[in-house]
Amino acid sequence: MLRFITRSLLLLSFSLTVSAQVDRLFNLVNIDAQAEREVENDQLEVTMLVEAEGNKPEMIADEVNTTMQWALDLSRANKNIDVSTRSYQTYPEYSDRFIVGWRASQELYLRSVDIADLTRLVGDLQQKLHVNQMHFSPTKPTRIRIENELIGEAMVAFRQRAEIIREHMDNKNYRIVNIQVNTGQTGPVMYQDTRVSMAKMEAAAPAVEAGSSKLIVTVTGSIQFY
Repeated sequence: MLRFITRSLLLLSFSLTVSAQVDRLFNLVNIDAQAEREVENDQLEVTMLVEAEGNKPEMIADEVNTTMQWALDLSRANKNIDVSTRSYQTYPEYSDRFIVGWRASQELYLRSVDIADLTRLVGDLQQKLHVNQMHFSPTKPTRIRIENELIGEAMVAFRQRAEIIREHMDNKNYRIVNIQVNTGQTGPVMYQDTRVSMAKMEAAAPAVEAGSSKLIVTVTGSIQFY
């Protein structure tokens, strides 16, 4: 008897689960809505590169290390600029499967909201390093603030579309089954990689314009009419 009751309860549970899943398959409508805004870029990021080549890896490593230390000392003098080092590589150069020389490089990463100071520093550093990449973007606090506002706008647009669809449905009541919020950004990337030694050259500060980036929030989801 107990086995029969247990079996019946399992069948009932399975039946209810299947019924619930089937119900969710009917009258489902997928909706997406988007909100976007142009935001002034208030931050500049620059990646610079020091390179050396020669026949002895220890000599080119010493050259890279000495140049990078010079760059760090010069960069750290400005407290408004975030400074860090990144990838360091030493690798052989081949000709007919024989090693004919060595090359070493290291990246210097700079970031600041004081764009004028940073571009002046880049001009000074170009005496011995070259620019690998320059990238403008909104700062994190700016991006989060605008994205939060755009989420509200995208949700309003989502519900507006749901109301438009409701007018053309037989069942007038609906509920949100699932919803996802995604954020994105498009903006200018300035890139320069000359692979030409800048050593002992006087370089003017780069001419730059911060411009703006487009922040985008997309809300996608499903609603069910009943």
